Amino acid sequence: MRGAFLAFFLLVSYFSNAATDFELIDIGILDPINPSAVQVIPEIGSFAVIADGHNEATIRAGERVSLSLSNGRVKVSFPGRTLGLFKEVRLMSLTDEGFFRIYVLSPKKDERVYDDHLIIKPLKNELRLINRVNLEKYVAGVVEAESGKEKELEFYKVQAIISRTYALSNRRKFLAKGFNLNDLVDSQVYHGKCRWEPSILEAVRQTEGKVLVDSEMNLVTAAFHSNSGGETVSSDDVWSKQLPYLSPRSDEFSRTGEHYTWEQKVHRNKWLEYLYQKYDLSNQDEQISEMATNYKQPNRQVFFIDPAYKIPLKDIRMDWKLKSTFFDITSDGDSLVISGKGFGHGIGLSQEGAMRMAELGFGYVDILHFYYDDVHVIDLRALDFFREE
Repeated sequence: MRGAFLAFFLLVSYFSNAATDFELIDIGILDPINPSAVQVIPEIGSFAVIADGHNEATIRAGERVSLSLSNGRVKVSFPGRTLGLFKEVRLMSLTDEGFFRIYVLSPKKDERVYDDHLIIKPLKNELRLINRVNLEKYVAGVVEAESGKEKELEFYKVQAIISRTYALSNRRKFLAKGFNLNDLVDSQVYHGKCRWEPSILEAVRQTEGKVLVDSEMNLVTAAFHSNSGGETVSSDDVWSKQLPYLSPRSDEFSRTGEHYTWEQKVHRNKWLEYLYQKYDLSNQDEQISEMATNYKQPNRQVFFIDPAYKIPLKDIRMDWKLKSTFFDITSDGDSLVISGKGFGHGIGLSQEGAMRMAELGFGYVDILHFYYDDVHVIDLRALDFFREE
């Protein structure tokens, strides 16, 4: 394996000088909104209107086209005229710099801006909207949506690499729906074009094509969360799937984060009734009730109270909408105070920990190696080269 990686590094200079031609990726957008009518206005560049495979028109910057569901087809309208009803409509940018603004008319929603192309298909009661976008532009949009503004450049590089890796390793997730990924948390949050933070665009440019692979040259599951609470967890503690590069570790860098601690109150009787109804944990046994209402978790555990009771903390977190599984419980009269640490599933990279490491001067490669075991940052084109060989 060392020989293979040595060979890879000898090829880096060649690939770094090769022409970049990363593919497009199809993102299902605005899915939960269920739009039945939208209006699209190009901001930069001209767009070809391709309806059922035929080039029907061209719209330029500032011009608008309306698209709505009508009799099971996509109705295409311009000011003063209707183009017709179609099974599929594509608005294809005629330049690499083209982007457009989209307004959801029904139901009424805030506008969004997207790079590259838009595909519109009719469903039963709504339009399916697909943003066909250059991978690097998509990554920039994800980083802005997931990370926000005014962060360190090295942190944005970290987020760009894991977002790119996730997109490529999960690109078949929604093929049955006609696209690669959606724009929600079960893929990656994506609100469209990166517009507000130039440092993100620079981070994506500097890491262009870089992905994270394991020792077998496979794209990793680049899991991340908001804050680890000071300890990350093993992947099999949450997903019942062991991935060697997602192992637990102490994470002092997350302890200054905004979401390091949290607190939630619940009614004592509701808590005990829940444990009885779901897990048959007796609410009449004083010793058990005491353990269930005065619970300490000095280090992250997988099960509540004791593994013998078979009560997964991840299920409690989901049922009670807690920020993490890392919490203590204390009594407060008729209530219980759940005092927790961290935000998210705790697997892989802690965003707030990575932000802190970047602030302290760590480089993006060091940050990735801190949170993921035995991984390598490589150029995607080199990965394809090795697989072809």
